[in-house]
Amino acid sequence: MNILLDYFFPITAISPTPAASTAFLKQVCVIAKPKTGQEDNVGNIYECDNATEVAARTDNTDSNNLFTAGMNKVYILLSNDLDIADAIAANGNLFYTVLVSSDYDDDDIASIDLGIFTGVFGISSDDDTVMATQAAIENRCAFYAKTGNIAENMFFSFGKLLSNSLNWLNQQYITAASTDDVVTLGSANSFFDDKISFVITDSEFGNRLGLFACGGKAIVAPYITRNLEIDIQSKALQYISGNMPGYTNTQAALLEDELQKVIASYIERALIELGVIEVKLEQDNFVASGYINISEPRALWRVFGQIKQTL
Repeated sequence: MNILLDYFFPITAISPTPAASTAFLKQVCVIAKPKTGQEDNVGNIYECDNATEVAARTDNTDSNNLFTAGMNKVYILLSNDLDIADAIAANGNLFYTVLVSSDYDDDDIASIDLGIFTGVFGISSDDDTVMATQAAIENRCAFYAKTGNIAENMFFSFGKLLSNSLNWLNQQYITAASTDDVVTLGSANSFFDDKISFVITDSEFGNRLGLFACGGKAIVAPYITRNLEIDIQSKALQYISGNMPGYTNTQAALLEDELQKVIASYIERALIELGVIEVKLEQDNFVASGYINISEPRALWRVFGQIKQTL
């Protein structure tokens, strides 16, 4: 022990606040009906690491497609209906995506109660009219699925999206799990116009994800926005708790610089096109304001071409 140094120059170490975790953005909760013997567990959420553990709770096999796509765990909420607001609210810090299994029909979907949940909510149906209405709702992914094919493609697509631990990718035109019999250009264009997610089946290229959307935007849009919000909040907390800044314009500018670095990292990764944040002093508070531009969703890209024959 350096007593002389501690006597001459005592130092108080300030431990910075750790960065907030965004791991929950990559987690999914599946709503499914309980299997025989699990009726008393309705309303409970279970963490399952494989299909066998899921099968112990429900006979629904939709979640198998999440594991097939690369997920290493899922949460299962056992419920007889879609009155799930309380259960979701009590566990909303575990996941940002909720998927409705094929245990429920269009009438159940029409009665959904999400309460305060603001994450991404995925549903599927073979009724394109129902899906068109649902697709227009913010943070709602409405996925077309043919009768008898359950929600296989929706679960597989979300599994591919969420199992990527490093980045947010739209999964545009990836090979899908199975066909939903969307085999005509007219049907594909109709689903695209209504922003209904769907798999298109081509004689040469097989089953490909034709559109993966959420509330009329690319599927990644709500995830990127929430991810950025948390990172900005976390950086501000780290800076203020670590530096205990005075209420000055200089400190406001320094805090602004730190937050702009967060935005710059998103621009560098091409997650957003532009972002600006400004920190001012107002009524004894630091007040931050700004805006971001998320690039045109790649999953909504199609190329329209015209070839003119010259004489």
